[in-house]
Amino acid sequence: MKDVVIDVHYYNLFWDIFNDMTIDQNIDFIKTNRSNELQDITTSNGPLTFVGEWVAEWQVRGATKEEYQRFSEAQLQVWGKASFGWAYWSLRNINNHWSMDWMIKNGYINL
Repeated sequence: MKDVVIDVHYYNLFWDIFNDMTIDQNIDFIKTNRSNELQDITTSNGPLTFVGEWVAEWQVRGATKEEYQRFSEAQLQVWGKASFGWAYWSLRNINNHWSMDWMIKNGYINL
């Protein structure tokens, strides 16, 4: 499949499966489930893959900065394997964790 890009959007939000997940379960879900999903559609002769939407926000309440950093890092590691790259939800947003600018300036994401 030449000149084709598959655009996937990954969030640990919006589905009931994430409602009661712990911090480590969320991170493991990224490293296992999401990694496997991305690997399944990324083939040497297939379409390119692009994680076209992601955010370092989740359903975990009361998470620390360090836990957000671990969650962000897990996503960056997995999304970095996409053959056409990735894009964060937005550069700036009124919701801090949805704003890449805020996340970088405040040390939650390290590129």
